[in-house]
Amino acid sequence: MLSSRRATALVLLCVLHPLPACATGDLGEQKSETPAQSGSQAFSKAGNEPFDLEVLALANEGFLLRAADDAVVIDAFVSMPYAGYGALSGEPLEALLAGTDPFDSVDIALASHEHGDHFQPSPARNFLAARSECLLASSPQVLAQLDDVNPHGEPVPPAKAQRRVLPAPGEEERVEVGSIRIDILRLSHGSGRFAGVENLGHVITLGGVTALHVGDAAMEFANFEAYGLRERGIDVVFVPYWYFKDSTGRRIINEHFRPAKLIACHISPSELSEVTRQLARTDPDVLVPQKTFESFGFRNEHW
Repeated sequence: MLSSRRATALVLLCVLHPLPACATGDLGEQKSETPAQSGSQAFSKAGNEPFDLEVLALANEGFLLRAADDAVVIDAFVSMPYAGYGALSGEPLEALLAGTDPFDSVDIALASHEHGDHFQPSPARNFLAARSECLLASSPQVLAQLDDVNPHGEPVPPAKAQRRVLPAPGEEERVEVGSIRIDILRLSHGSGRFAGVENLGHVITLGGVTALHVGDAAMEFANFEAYGLRERGIDVVFVPYWYFKDSTGRRIINEHFRPAKLIACHISPSELSEVTRQLARTDPDVLVPQKTFESFGFRNEHW
């Protein structure tokens, strides 16, 4: 039986709190010509209404999720563009490296896998030095990078700040920090040159709202079937945009992700405007972040 718990989304557009340079720059370094999937066009409710979970877009598949005094970052540690995908820069990057607002309440940091558009060790080392009470939970491949090439002699986080997580395929492992609950899934990155990549999915619950981040999970039904995602009452899913361009990807969205609210991600700066236009035509209910620190609020409601 499917859970009746769903989240109502409120697009907040950075008006709830004074973030540094609020809309600090387009994620694609260019403004979309079709704003229908970002900002208040996506929903009738916006502004200072109450919410349970706030999601801030960072870069590529990076997001900050926070509720009250609890916060999580995932795939946030990207300070240099990689393989055509964007990175944090300017004031948002400075805030991340210093562990200051809006990152000053982050309790746990997550990284889906080792590729440079999802994780880079230098910003991770700096952040964890600034936020010494924060835990980094990720795969052995990711954690190994913390000890790799370190030309600037940045402090390596102590063992107590690292949590090695690598469930077997089809299995999962739970990590809890305070009121934050994270179920970590093993989702294949694919075959061939991607077969050895330790890609993790994350079911993150805080503020009474549950979000799913799949990293670069291959568009394969076997990746998702073991986890019963539709029975978990997931409210929000971060979806790599190519799932919307592929028939198998769309089947996965319809059979495993919906009726959750979908946020498209992993969009290169050069493609942001075109992807936004395409999804506005084919999937107008899907959110496409346009700016670093663009803010989306989700309220847990039962119906």
